[in-house]
Formats: sequence, C-alpha cells, structure tokens
Amino acid sequence: MKNITEEQKIYELSTIWKEAAYNFAFWDKVNIDWDEEYKKALPRVLAAKDLYDYYRELMRFVSLLGDGHTGVSFPNEFYQDPECFSMLPVFLWKCGDKILVLNVSDSVNDSIPLFSTLTRIDGIDAAEYVRENCYPYIWHANEDACAIQAMNELMYGRSGSSAVFTFEKDGRQFDLRLERSDPSKMTWGKVDFSAKSNDPRREISSSDIHNISITDDGIAVIQIRSFADGSLPDKIFSCLDELKDAKGYILDVRGNGGGNSSYSDAVAGLFIEGEFRSCVAERQVYEPAYKAWSVFREDFKGLSLSEILDRYSSDEESIKTYKMGRNIFYVSEAGDHVSGCVHGKLEGPVAVLMNENTVSAAEDFIDVIKQYTDAVFIGNNTAGTSGQPLFRQLESGGSFRICTCRCIAQNGEDIYNKGFAPDIKVIRTAEDLIGGYDRALEKGLEVLRQHQKTGE
Repeated sequence: MKNITEEQKIYELSTIWKEAAYNFAFWDKVNIDWDEEYKKALPRVLAAKDLYDYYRELMRFVSLLGDGHTGVSFPNEFYQDPECFSMLPVFLWKCGDKILVLNVSDSVNDSIPLFSTLTRIDGIDAAEYVRENCYPYIWHANEDACAIQAMNELMYGRSGSSAVFTFEKDGRQFDLRLERSDPSKMTWGKVDFSAKSNDPRREISSSDIHNISITDDGIAVIQIRSFADGSLPDKIFSCLDELKDAKGYILDVRGNGGGNSSYSDAVAGLFIEGEFRSCVAERQVYEPAYKAWSVFREDFKGLSLSEILDRYSSDEESIKTYKMGRNIFYVSEAGDHVSGCVHGKLEGPVAVLMNENTVSAAEDFIDVIKQYTDAVFIGNNTAGTSGQPLFRQLESGGSFRICTCRCIAQNGEDIYNKGFAPDIKVIRTAEDLIGGYDRALEKGLEVLRQHQKTGE
C-alpha cells in the first residue's frame, strides 16, 4: 500500500477544511467549532501509519458535519484490495432494532443459523458497539437512514481483524470469534428475500432502474429504483396506454438513492394537473467585506443566531453582517416551473411507498407529489438529505464531497436529517423480512381498494 508525505496529508486535510468552511450548506445547523476540529484532526492525520488509516481519519473529520451529501471516499483500488476491504463471514442487516444474519459463508455455515440476531460484540451491546465504532466514520444523524452504511462499516475492515460476536437464535446464545478475510474467496449460501404477495401482477415493463406491473383488479405498481438515469421518464411514458386504464397507482420509491430531480419531476408530472414548481433550494451567499465588518462588531460576541435575530429584528443589515461573518447567509431559490400533463395526466388515486433509504432527488419527488396531489404516503420517514454536492478529487487517489445547496420542503417544513413523514407509518419488521411479507405494499393496495369502494 502506497503512502504519502506529511506535507500532502496536511494539504489534503486543509483542502477539505477550506472547502467546507466556505461552501458547506448547513453551518446554521451544526454546533461545532470547525477550526478547532481541524486542529484536533491534524495530529491524528499526521500519525496515520498508512494510507488506509489516513483516509479513516479524513472520514472521521468530515462525518462531524452530519450531512448525508457530505463525505470522503477511499481511492477506488482500496475497494478491490482485501488488505483494506476484507469481510466478516456473515452478511448482517439492521431491521428495526435488531441486527440479523441474512447469509453466511461456507466457513461458518454449520455454526451460525440464518436469521440469528447479533446481540453483543466483544462483550458490548451490539447497538452501542456500532455507535462507538462505526458512527464516527459515517453520516449518522439519521440512524434509520445510515443503517446500511453502519452494517457495511461493521462487516468490512482490515484483513485479519476480528472480534467476538454473540448471537442469539431460538432462545440460545452462542459466542464466536469472527475474522475478516478476502470476500472474493468466500462461498455464500443462496437465499431469497423477495417479498411474496397474494396479489398476482402482470409485468408490463422492467429494467434495472424500474418495474411496472398491474394487479388483476387494475392497480398499477410503479417501482422506481433510481432517478439517476435520463432514460427513466421515457421508459415509463412508453407504458402510458396501459397505465391510463389503471384504477389506481402505487409509486414505490423505497430504496431510491436519488439522482437528477429533473427526471423525478418528469415522472411526477404524470400525476399533476397543469404547471407546478420543482423543489425549492437555498444556497449560501458570501461577500468577504461583511466578514471583515463582522470582526469589529463587539456586540455580536457570545450571541447565538436566535439571540441576534431577537435583538436586531428591525435591523436587517446587522443580521446580514452577523450571518455573512459566519457563512450562514442564505438566499432562497424557487424551483423551476414544470409542465404537468405533457404526456397526459394519469387519473386515479395514488399511494406512495417510501422509507429511510428514499434519498435526495427521490425526496424531491416526494415533496412535489405531496404538494400537488392527494396521494397517501406509506412507510417510514425519508432520509432527510437532499442538495447539490461539490465533488473534489484528492491527489492521493480518493475524493470528497461537500453539500453546497440545500433543498427545502415546499410547505416550509424542516426535513434536514429527519425526512418527510408518511401519512401511514409502516416499518418492515424482522418477521416480515424472514417471511417475505411486504407490509407497506399490502397497505398501499388496501388503501387504494378502499378508495375504489368508497370514492374517498
């Protein structure tokens, strides 16, 4: 594994610090002293014994910002290097408050039953262990939304690293020391966790980013896995002749990691009459002279933003000076006008399925549908992270991104690290997962069928 000089370590850490200091979109929501944290990170970065540990320290530093669109990535070659990315012989999945074993490699096939629950690691409660050893390196302000990252952080690590894991199954507890090793040399069991349904559906279109099917009683289920592919709208528009005859629509954006909000707007337009606005954004404005003036304002010292707003409620210039001096002066930009019904509005009741892994442009999609339709929203809160990241490549091979622009709910709701809340909360339980039961989808079908009966 290559290493880098101390000078380069300092330069790259400083680059991240600088870009965040001037461009991060949420300084008004983060209660940290960024300069002090930089000084704390500097000796840790310099002490890193190799490039792997160095990047871990960069990740620890950036995770302090607590934003899902802000982070550090390893050099690409690290992900193929078992010295850095070895794996435990178990595949772990967080489901509610439980960590389940969903698959095992052949090396522990006889020792760990499927669906065992991980309860302790090195004698520490598993949830506490994850908070202490995984969260410092990832975005974790929304624990539900970071569950996949946290499990990856737990499963992967340096070759040969190990811990004692305590599992429970059918009332029996057992301990095993598990060691991380080259995942390319592991053989895994074949498991199927796809949800079964009592409602047969006829598939009319499918790709790696979408699936459209229709139940026997005419409810269309439109699953959208990503808004990152510009071909998505046309894939859906090509099915309009069949979709127009549907009695209702389920829009499933669970697990949708986002992409481009213009693609999500194009799909949303099928369910909106006339023109609508896309998501609203706020971006920081910085004028250096205001920071210079702020330094001389003795009356600002020791005051929080809320205290400033109260004290200078009728003095907009003082408020602007205070905010500019702290890089928290934002302007709002109304979303672009988008024309609905370009391809013909789809008539009928709508249910939207969403969860903690509905992120970014998929949340912008939720926002628009919430604002302009009578859809019913079912599932769990979305991730609460949407904005425009600034990407920068590092000379040492990795990269980082800093969120520079934040999306705001059109109704003014603050969704930062909280997400949009559903109308009907449905969380998939461990029992649902094991039994192949899609509780949210079944609830969506129930809601639409009830609407057909009552017309409400």
